[in-house]
Amino acid sequence: MTERLLIKALSGGKNTKIITLNGKKITKMPSAIGKLPGLKTLALQNNLIPKVCPELCNLTQFQDLKLREFYCEGNPLFLQWPEIAKQQENVWSLQEITSRFVINHLAENNPFLMDAMEWYPEIRSIISRRQTCAICGQYFITIWLECVQFVPPPKNWKISKNLQLVPVRVLVCSYKCFTQRDPNLFGIARV
Repeated sequence: MTERLLIKALSGGKNTKIITLNGKKITKMPSAIGKLPGLKTLALQNNLIPKVCPELCNLTQFQDLKLREFYCEGNPLFLQWPEIAKQQENVWSLQEITSRFVINHLAENNPFLMDAMEWYPEIRSIISRRQTCAICGQYFITIWLECVQFVPPPKNWKISKNLQLVPVRVLVCSYKCFTQRDPNLFGIARV
């Protein structure tokens, strides 16, 4: 039954807008959904899916809102036991240290650094890759840790009434900031 529904959805190609596979006891998220760029609604509630397939990332970049509705309640998608992060010394390269200093002082409109930028255009290229730490708000180049934070979904999203939080990718610049995080912010690690 599940296979027939999936084959029918795939035959629709980019015109397929909705896939509903609720309560089908599937144990793996169908990777074929990556072939459906027009998909707007994916309902996979009450199955046995332990992890999100990589193909879904192309459709669920929440910032782009390609997939407008995603229902996954009733699946064991999250581990119940958090992994404890071991403290690591922040050993940054000289380029990272210098980049952080320059970027954070440029934000203060430091005239000395503004003039130096005129003479060294390669600095602009390096600092254009800057990111902002979700904890301290400072700029950095090299990501220390990629995290996920669970936040309430925007009001204009069509979602299940049971879904109260959605995961959002955030970046942290150091272990020091990671230890000062909000309780709804979790580090992503390969275990």
